[in-house]
Amino acid sequence: MKILKLKTERRRLGNLGERRAALYLFLHGYRILERNYVSGDAEIDIIARRGKICAFVEVKTRTLGHESLKEPRPASSVTPEKQRKIIRCARDYRYKHPFSAKMRFDIIEVLVRDDGRKPKIQRIEHLISAFDADSARRV
Repeated sequence: MKILKLKTERRRLGNLGERRAALYLFLHGYRILERNYVSGDAEIDIIARRGKICAFVEVKTRTLGHESLKEPRPASSVTPEKQRKIIRCARDYRYKHPFSAKMRFDIIEVLVRDDGRKPKIQRIEHLISAFDADSARRV
């Protein structure tokens, strides 16, 4: 069963974050090309294009108040291994859908306040060029 179809509370929160991140990108002039693109063991949450840039976006959604020393902000969970998987997946996408735009790897953090009823988006942070092939090589 695909993980995206599981309806756990965590997955619901993640889906909410991905929908809002896609809307955020759209409202900032991006054209959404793909959502949840899968290749091998990797997945890219959003592939979007604006001008001569094709952004491969990893979305991290977290509930406010659940920060920790291990993960002070959502983007810190995108490890070098996860970055390498995203980069491989992006190269596969480019191979299957050739384009001349420059590839860029972004992270969007979606912070949610959950008062027990309906989660509410508190803040969206768009980290442009959050990583690249060189930073993903570092261990």
